Amino acid sequence: MQTDVLILADGIVAKHLLKRIVKNYVSQNRYYIVYQDSSIKPEIDNENFIFYQFDPTSFVKLSTLFQSKKFKEVVIVLGNKIDTIASFENIRKLDRTINIVILDRWDLQLEDNNYVALNANEILANRVVDHLPNVPVIAQNVGLGYGEIMEVLVPFGSSYVYRHIGSIEQKNWKIAAIYRNNRLLLPTASTMIWPNDLLLLIGEPTVLKEVFKSIKQEVGQFPLPFGINIYLFIDMEELDEESMRRMVMAAVFLHARMNDKKLIIRIANPNRFSFLEFIKRYDDNDIEIRIDYKNQKREYLIESDLKNAKVGLFVTHAAMFIQRDFRKYLYNLHIPVFSIANKPLENLKNAGLILSKNKNLEQISSIVFDIAIQLKLTIKIYEYNEEEYYKEIIDHFQNLANIFSKPIMITKCKINPIRKIRQEEENILMVYPFNKRVAKAKIFNIFCTEPEALFHKLNMYHQIFIPQL
Repeated sequence: MQTDVLILADGIVAKHLLKRIVKNYVSQNRYYIVYQDSSIKPEIDNENFIFYQFDPTSFVKLSTLFQSKKFKEVVIVLGNKIDTIASFENIRKLDRTINIVILDRWDLQLEDNNYVALNANEILANRVVDHLPNVPVIAQNVGLGYGEIMEVLVPFGSSYVYRHIGSIEQKNWKIAAIYRNNRLLLPTASTMIWPNDLLLLIGEPTVLKEVFKSIKQEVGQFPLPFGINIYLFIDMEELDEESMRRMVMAAVFLHARMNDKKLIIRIANPNRFSFLEFIKRYDDNDIEIRIDYKNQKREYLIESDLKNAKVGLFVTHAAMFIQRDFRKYLYNLHIPVFSIANKPLENLKNAGLILSKNKNLEQISSIVFDIAIQLKLTIKIYEYNEEEYYKEIIDHFQNLANIFSKPIMITKCKINPIRKIRQEEENILMVYPFNKRVAKAKIFNIFCTEPEALFHKLNMYHQIFIPQL
């Protein structure tokens, strides 16, 4: 049984569309094409293509077509906005339920449920982006179109070069094909990846994004995508001099290890000359010291500094982060926060996560690996009371560990993980999703069991809080 499709066509795009339809002719469809300019009509002699030459905006002539045919779909590809809207309204008067597809170059806001707007500007932009270097090419018109099919060009120096397909663990994703020298290869376990191979990947979109980063060696970009600079905030009224000196040295250490551009150090309420002399030694091309002598409010200072600074990591002291109002304020900034403890940052060896029934852990996982790789830390995951739900999260982290060639440690705890960490760890960076549980946590809530809300019980260690992207 054939499907009747009505096409209202005008303009250069419509001309190319009709050529494409003729070229990719589907025998199950019968096309009724309304056009006005004879130059756009393709040369074809086929009973499944019926052409009508009249104004596509003519309600009277369209109504005649609708009286004799039951169309399954209407496609509107016209050259100007007024004709497009008029044709849409005419079709809707003739049939209130038929599906309408519109090529939209004007960001039309049509109030209707049974239509699909193909944004021409977005489509063109996507095609241009597809040809930029180091950008994943995602199939738009195949499969679901959500990014489950992707092309990746393997650069020289990639960790995937000269590896056999069988040596690459592919969980929730597959290398389905390789394009090499304009030839299609269907890979086997013994197939080796060469530089400039174009890999066709199929899998879960979130996993493919991480595979893309791994192939392109994009690990080591943090504090991107949040920003490019590190911001250290010191309120001299809140802290003793030893804590402030530790904060500066910790921030300088992070600046040296991470892929940021500049370290900005903001001093509020300056009141100790010895510390000011100490910090001025660090003033350099990529370390900027800002001292407020006007005793302005800290929120005003922070907002002024962050306005144009492109900050991707906010550094503060645990004694300040524990303050609930300040913590809520930082949460609303939507950037990662590094809470400094009175321990040397240089001695860190592990980054720790405590499993919880929180999907945010998976959503920040790639950032966790990025930070661990830059700071040369082993990721330790603490699991309390084995549950099926935890298995999914562990599998997710194991998969990323294989993708990034970054082993992780799983520690199964018979006691509360917080107690175990306090008993066994001398120095560890605790990692948390920066969610509302953290922002609203009350320090003296004895009934709370969520690890994120109990972060304060481990604030003798350095902690980093990562918001969901």
